[in-house]
Amino acid sequence: MRTNGERKEVRELLIESKSIGSDEVDIYLSSRYRVTTIIPFRENPVMNIYLLTKGELNDFLEGYDQYAEFLVSVEQAEAIA
Repeated sequence: MRTNGERKEVRELLIESKSIGSDEVDIYLSSRYRVTTIIPFRENPVMNIYLLTKGELNDFLEGYDQYAEFLVSVEQAEAIA
């Protein structure tokens, strides 16, 4: 994260932190996530929407900074029973 050429630590960008229960953690771990990205091609830019489990999201983000595609949003889509 850079501002005027300086790298900001992610912790400096945190705007809220709160405690949650283990039941809530279980819900998030078992959810699917709707991930929206943009590939800013010079001609014909593309918006992609993925539906990923927590594990798939981890795999998706591995090395993600190497691509021109960038994240627009990550939202909980549905809990998996």
